[in-house]
Amino acid sequence: MKFRLSTAVLLAVALLSASVANAQSSAAKSHDHGAQSHDRDVRGSSVPSTIHASVVPASGLKIGEPATFTLSLVAKNGKPVTLADLQVAHTEKVHLLVVDPSLTDYHHEHPKPGPAPGTYTFALTPQKAGEYQVFADLLPVATNRQEYAVTSFAVAGTPAPVEKVKNKKTTVAGYTFELKFEEEPPAAGHPHKARMTVTGPDGKPVTKLEPVMGAFAHLVGFSEDRTAIAHIHPLGQEPGTAAERGGPTLEFQTDFATGGYQKLFAQVQIDGRPLFAPFGIDVTPAKPDKTASAAEHEQHNGHDEPAAIPATVTEILAAVDQRVAAIDQAIAGGNLAKVHGEAFVARDLLAALPEKVTGLNPAETKALDAAIGRIRQQAGLLDKFGDAGDAAQTRAVLARFKTEIAGIRQQVAGKPSR
Repeated sequence: MKFRLSTAVLLAVALLSASVANAQSSAAKSHDHGAQSHDRDVRGSSVPSTIHASVVPASGLKIGEPATFTLSLVAKNGKPVTLADLQVAHTEKVHLLVVDPSLTDYHHEHPKPGPAPGTYTFALTPQKAGEYQVFADLLPVATNRQEYAVTSFAVAGTPAPVEKVKNKKTTVAGYTFELKFEEEPPAAGHPHKARMTVTGPDGKPVTKLEPVMGAFAHLVGFSEDRTAIAHIHPLGQEPGTAAERGGPTLEFQTDFATGGYQKLFAQVQIDGRPLFAPFGIDVTPAKPDKTASAAEHEQHNGHDEPAAIPATVTEILAAVDQRVAAIDQAIAGGNLAKVHGEAFVARDLLAALPEKVTGLNPAETKALDAAIGRIRQQAGLLDKFGDAGDAAQTRAVLARFKTEIAGIRQQVAGKPSR
């Protein structure tokens, strides 16, 4: 599904654009409680996790019975990860996104510090059998980049298969939630908007959505195999006080990395009550890059500068740095109309890296492809906000653009050119 700076736009940019390997290492499994820990890359994070997660329930797990868990977070150097090692992202330092194998029992939890450094406790009541995936959504101080540490726990019983219910409209507690994409059906490989509208039991638009974790809604998505995850928030101004209200329509920026079935959960709060609205959608496979690139160039009347691709990885990155510097200058000089051209050239330069770099293993190759996918989306947002003359949003997206480039630079560091 994505890095957390303070604006909702960057949160929307981050996640659904991912396409990283499901590179799972050997797991350490507790046969007593069904707890499992994974060190693996997850689609939705530009670099491998720097934090190892494990979770252990206090007792055996059964469907419908409340359970308490202990989460442990450990850095690569073996040191416990405490709250001091994490940054706040949307009012919390640790978000746990939990889902069962059928993609129907979803939980969003915020664990509290436990008795030992690096331990955290939380409680939930599992409603399904099988292995639940637990995604710890973190923003380490050391990297200043969002990442997911993944673990799991098992509930006794026979797990149900994925319920591939397809719906863009659902009713929860009398409130109707409807999700519409600007492109129907949504396709993978490029960004597009999604709008969610909430209607009350009386049939009238709801304008009393309350702030929940610093936003009027949270949209969390999982791929069918639970190897891709998204955690995004509405575009536009975030609530500044607890008294502010939102609705009836919220807009999200989405970018699906791959086609296939996706399960989305929208979380809102009304009259102090959290509500979770499930959606199931099919995403069509990505269109060829040439098609998207041609459309973008046509949109700007063919005046975008074609990218001349240097011969080596080092030269490509140097050329990208020049383009990013040019974007900085354009923003500083108030010449936002020039942003899209520089952003698209930087995008095309980075998109050429997979053909120029050698020595990547399959997981690294997929991680690089994922990062370039996010670069494409962010270039599109730079185009949008630059052309709209929105300097604040352009700066915000550029900050994420730079962070993503830094991650790519790290991925290809020391790798030879073809």
